[in-house]
Amino acid sequence: MRRHRTFLILSLLLWGRTAAAGQGVLIDKVVAVVNDEVITLSELQKEGQPLIQRIREESSADTRESQMQITQRQILDALVLRRLQLQEARKERVVVDQSEVTATLEQIKKQNGLASNAEFTEALAQENLTLEEFRTKVWEQLVVDRLLVRKVRTSVIVSEEEIVQYYQAHAHEIQEPPSVRIRHVLIRLPESPSPEDLAQARARAADVLERLRDGGDFAQVAAEYSDGAAAPEGGDLGMMRKGEMDPALESVAFSLELGSVSDIIQTAAGLNIIKVEERTGSTVPPAGVRNQIRQFIFNQKLGQRMNAYFAEIKEKAYIDVRLGQ
Repeated sequence: MRRHRTFLILSLLLWGRTAAAGQGVLIDKVVAVVNDEVITLSELQKEGQPLIQRIREESSADTRESQMQITQRQILDALVLRRLQLQEARKERVVVDQSEVTATLEQIKKQNGLASNAEFTEALAQENLTLEEFRTKVWEQLVVDRLLVRKVRTSVIVSEEEIVQYYQAHAHEIQEPPSVRIRHVLIRLPESPSPEDLAQARARAADVLERLRDGGDFAQVAAEYSDGAAAPEGGDLGMMRKGEMDPALESVAFSLELGSVSDIIQTAAGLNIIKVEERTGSTVPPAGVRNQIRQFIFNQKLGQRMNAYFAEIKEKAYIDVRLGQ
């Protein structure tokens, strides 16, 4: 049942694993001691059973054994770290109600398109899990998440100065192409204008420009006099990137002072007057980019703090790994 592989993915995400251990329990034994608790071979093998099956099916004979050994150690390291975090959570008196576990299970069912408990139980069985075992895993994950929020996440702060510094250092990588928002008046010319056509159009454009420079509202003037498609919107062309306008208009638009009105600009379409109302490229990050930068810096700092915290709890713990002995 292909759909049920989502639970394997969920289990991996839930535990932060990238690998697994062996399949088939021959003799149960202790493979690690974590303070006053043990991790057994049967625990290790049960956690690794789905992935070891994938290794058996997909890896070549000459690499299969080494892959199993590597993944076995990786999953044991993850189990040791998880056991340490759960021990710390008990010391910190972290509490997660069963109602929260139930709500999370319902969300998982919904995300995986499972309408009933029977379908849910069947899907878990495909991953060699009972509902109670999976419920325990979810509870443990919620406990650890709450511990990490308390001990790590709340200490991570991203300042506005850090955001601006990152933006300035990486603007060439993350900044969108320069763009301007302009309003536009077009006095259209015939395809092959005569001198008389051009003179009439220039007179009309000059009258429009005079009105604008006398303080006329650009949107109103454009709506009344412009032959352009945006006239009903007050000549608003929206944000235009470099390369999206007639070169003659673009040259003026990206050099014109913000809020000012251009001289008359002749193009193949006719005579144009523009006003620049907004321009990107500020040294202060735009709102959308600011949020992305904040999240990027936050994730970097969070990862560093997490690693430091994990190193700290490992340093003060008694850990005896007996895998392979």
